[in-house]
Amino acid sequence: MIYRFGVFCYDSARFELVDANGVEIALQPMTKELLYLFLKQGVGQLLTKATIVEQLWQGRQVSNAALLSQIKVLRAALNDTGKPRQIIETVHAKGWRLIPEVEMMRQQATVSTPLASIETGEINSDLIGEKPSIVVLPFRLIGDARSPNASFAEALPDDIISALSRLHMLRVIARGTSFQFGNGNIAPSKLRQALNVDYCVSGSIELGGDNLVLVIELADTLDNSVVWSERFEFDPRAVHEIREQTVGRVVHEVERQIPRNEAERLRIATPKDLTAWQAFHMGSSLLYRRGINNIEKAQAYFMRAVSIDPDFARAHAGLSHTYWWLLLQRALHDPGDAPELMRQSAEAAVDADPDDPSANLAMGKALTLGTQPSQAPEWLERAIDLSPSYAMGHTQVAAYHAFAGPYEEAMEHGDLALKLSPRDPMRYSTYAAHAIAQFNLGDIQAAAEWGRRAQSVPHEDLMIMVTALCAVFLAGDKQEAAEIADKIRSVFPTVTISGIERSNPAMGDQVRPVVQAILSANGFH
Repeated sequence: MIYRFGVFCYDSARFELVDANGVEIALQPMTKELLYLFLKQGVGQLLTKATIVEQLWQGRQVSNAALLSQIKVLRAALNDTGKPRQIIETVHAKGWRLIPEVEMMRQQATVSTPLASIETGEINSDLIGEKPSIVVLPFRLIGDARSPNASFAEALPDDIISALSRLHMLRVIARGTSFQFGNGNIAPSKLRQALNVDYCVSGSIELGGDNLVLVIELADTLDNSVVWSERFEFDPRAVHEIREQTVGRVVHEVERQIPRNEAERLRIATPKDLTAWQAFHMGSSLLYRRGINNIEKAQAYFMRAVSIDPDFARAHAGLSHTYWWLLLQRALHDPGDAPELMRQSAEAAVDADPDDPSANLAMGKALTLGTQPSQAPEWLERAIDLSPSYAMGHTQVAAYHAFAGPYEEAMEHGDLALKLSPRDPMRYSTYAAHAIAQFNLGDIQAAAEWGRRAQSVPHEDLMIMVTALCAVFLAGDKQEAAEIADKIRSVFPTVTISGIERSNPAMGDQVRPVVQAILSANGFH
């Protein structure tokens, strides 16, 4: 989207602010995000301090001075340093608001153009970049090497190597090479010199006593920093069950943490300077943050990635997910060409790499919200067959079966997703799937409890809130239902019952009148 205000023009796809002469005005990424917040909020609408902190700093504690500094920098860039203000007005003790009128125009080369240009464009191999590489070392054994569980120190890393190779987003060093380095305390930077590798997984297993203690670490070989670490304790008698669960946790955290770490390195780079893989990591780091602002930025990064490399399956899948998200928000925003673009991107992902689990997941999700939902299970199941540790895949399978049945399968896949990723920031989706499945199984109290869990995780997902509202209302807690309804109105002040129905095409004919009645009883029209 292009926003014209005063003598300035802001392009949300390119993250560029230009003046009346078309000259780009240099801004740090956070200052650009602040400007975008003002433009999205609209003319004359109050932008509170709390909203800015939530969107720019994801709710982390931040000093008032840091916030005011960003406002000051933005005003300086817009030549709005004099008084009275001409662009950003202070509302005492409350926040700020935008003064000039804003004209919004959709770019000529928005959502459809990158996909069309991919078919004929030439690949610039210099801009493709390289996928991150990772090495998994045998774990250090602490305790009696004659123990029946001593082989766990090599068996577990071997399983991790096999599981990581299924992700198709990493170059995984083969076991024959990685195990030559033994299980000593070798510095990650030494592995980088020897193997030209970006990340390493190492760990230790302590035998003896009542429990086995397992410590696993993901490290960045560039600066020897720890990206993720976890300590597990378990009963030696459950070693085989824990082996499978631990592999899943490692795979999930690697898939989640590496794009985040790569994006952190690139935070001051501009989109036009990024390689395809760098743009992919930037998009992935934004994909599951709250708000349409982050989704639109993720979309722009994925578009750059696939425009450079048309065979980049994971980037096509990420792009498909952004359209999927827009479709889920159709109660609030016009999705435009999102249904067709979601399907096109998913098909491009599968064509590029039919064995990529994320590509198969994208196709399954596209079919779920498209015209052929009955074909979705085949693709969703294939995603988790290709990568059994794919927590996101299990969550989507759970969501599908929560509506379509069998409902017990929804619970099984949801439980597995939570085991694989117990602290996933998007676990509210899994909780909501549990709530819907329990409702369809007739256990209203259990549905309400899962609905409450979904609300306990910070999110701004309309349908998750509606699920929680209906569950607790049917369980008899009218006061809690009213509080959830107030939160929905606070986050989505213009939402209507018909809009909510549009956002959830999976809502069956039997459930629809119940949801309508509950929403009406809580003040929605």
